[in-house]
Amino acid sequence: MPPREVLGRFTEPGDCESIAQWLREQETNRLVLSLDMLCFGGLVASRTLATEPRRALERLEVLRALRSMRPDLTIFAFSVIMRLGTTVASEADLDRHLLLRAYSQLLDRAERLGEGEARSELAAVEGKLAGGDLDEYLQVRRRNHAINRAAVQLTAEGAIDFLVLAQEDAAPVGIHIPEQMALRGQVEEFRVADRVAICPGADEMGLDLMARHVIASSENAVGIAVDYAAQAGAEVIPEFETQPLRRTVEGHVAIAGAHLSSPLEASAILFVHTPIERQLDIAEAPPGGHAFALALQADSVVERLEAASAAGRLVGLADLAYCNGADPELVFALQRKKLFESVHAFAGWNTTANTVGTVVSQLCLLAASGAAPAGPAPSALQRFLACRFADDYGYQSVVRPKAMQRAREMGINPYALGERADEFEQFVRGELEPLAHDFYSRLLGGEAAHDPPAFRLSLPWDRLFEVEVEFVSSTAPKNL
Repeated sequence: MPPREVLGRFTEPGDCESIAQWLREQETNRLVLSLDMLCFGGLVASRTLATEPRRALERLEVLRALRSMRPDLTIFAFSVIMRLGTTVASEADLDRHLLLRAYSQLLDRAERLGEGEARSELAAVEGKLAGGDLDEYLQVRRRNHAINRAAVQLTAEGAIDFLVLAQEDAAPVGIHIPEQMALRGQVEEFRVADRVAICPGADEMGLDLMARHVIASSENAVGIAVDYAAQAGAEVIPEFETQPLRRTVEGHVAIAGAHLSSPLEASAILFVHTPIERQLDIAEAPPGGHAFALALQADSVVERLEAASAAGRLVGLADLAYCNGADPELVFALQRKKLFESVHAFAGWNTTANTVGTVVSQLCLLAASGAAPAGPAPSALQRFLACRFADDYGYQSVVRPKAMQRAREMGINPYALGERADEFEQFVRGELEPLAHDFYSRLLGGEAAHDPPAFRLSLPWDRLFEVEVEFVSSTAPKNL
């Protein structure tokens, strides 16, 4: 990875020129590239007009140069199709984000679907958008769409070996749908459908493409069997996504370089804890022990996972019951059965695509490496899983609601903590660290009894939406 200091921080863009120079200096023959980082300085930066369209296109030229200098390179890249909204760093940003999201969906309903009633609603939303907010948003979308079209062109030329166009937070209707249709048409025109994927996601795509590289360089083909908690749940269209949950799972399996398989022939089994009827935000979840239907489903999922693990299978668990956090009922079911040590891959964070890509990548890396399911889990895997449980459940489902309530009571903006960021980081640490160590030592076991790892925590963007956690073994190199 490039030095972290050149990657930017939240609304501060990364140093694109330094990143391009770093790329030229690498001797590796396999690359995973975020085109948003290369062209704009990061995903958040890609939502602003800070980079002129011509400059962004010029920055893509490093890929042609790399291909010319290093024909042996295998380049997997991903680029984001812009979300329906913008970055939230204040209450005003949140209002603007929601209005732009509404505008984007109403525009598609009015123009593409011809819904008459959407036109009057669209006009009302336009009237609420202040100043040049809408014009800037549309300019950003046009520029980013041009970058995505240029990326497809580069793939057709052979400068990129495999490209993912990742649809960030969206909906079944919206301004992104015509963009996707145009990109699919270009892919068909250039006959690169086998080398370009369009799928919901964003943050997890680097993991997917790393897994794809590992599988491509391995002699072990990876087949994944998917076990959905409920078939009806597999057809739910999750929050922030454009298609049924099942299609997102299948898309990420393919992007990671694996294939769908039957349970008996699969390298690993992915258990999916699906939503019931519709996917809610974790903030809408009832108190633990009060979501009776989900509790029954969680017990069923855990029982099937237990049987597969006991049979010596690699098993992963994608918790999709809610977005933005793990289901307490599922964690309680794992705890009752004392099955945390049996789970080889887990995630339950942010969007469905974020969770699915994270779990699928873990399973692919383990299967491609020939890891023995019955053997002791590598300490690095234990630490990673402990971070997932600590973050996805411990922080998002338990501690963040407390921190949000604390911010409201103190009259502090949870999206911009400002001078109170250190105070809230200490509060979060005090609440989360005991829970995190409990996941690691009592539930995940392993090396914890004789070599407890150090726990690192920060609020990386001085807001409460996300936390950065890490377990670092005392025997690990200091540069980790």
